[in-house]
Amino acid sequence: MAAFSLHGDPKNILYRAMDMEKGAYIFYSEVLARHREQEFARFIDLLARAEEGHARLIYHYYQQEYPEAEPFDALYATLPGEVLEGGRSVTAMRQFLDGEHDDPCLDIVELSISIEYAAYDLYRNMADYFAERPMEEAFLSIAQAEKEHMRIAAEALSFCHS
Repeated sequence: MAAFSLHGDPKNILYRAMDMEKGAYIFYSEVLARHREQEFARFIDLLARAEEGHARLIYHYYQQEYPEAEPFDALYATLPGEVLEGGRSVTAMRQFLDGEHDDPCLDIVELSISIEYAAYDLYRNMADYFAERPMEEAFLSIAQAEKEHMRIAAEALSFCHS
């Protein structure tokens, strides 16, 4: 939860959440750029597309707090996405991808599961923090969606051959 300034304006908290979703999208896009031909890539593609979907979901709540917000596509294009949901930096994730791997499929899919679990944990804790306030619904909704991401990533394990 340290990735968020919890005492700030709700629109800033939601903006940060969208930015972290973009970070996850960037990571999964990097995985695809390196491993598109692998069998597990179709699951990574699902995760990448779902991250943008999460950002759109968060945008719905963001727009309620900030009705004059620019359209989603314009805003999303400007998000730097330097940190993934769960708090890891995209730079560190690129270094991981550039490193040596005995089994890239297993290493990447296990990392994806840990990213999605950290995201679930983060958003669940955020929902608890904002209990009884409008932000609770936003973070509960995202946390539930992260559970589906964990399932998708776990399904990809069957395509790893170790």
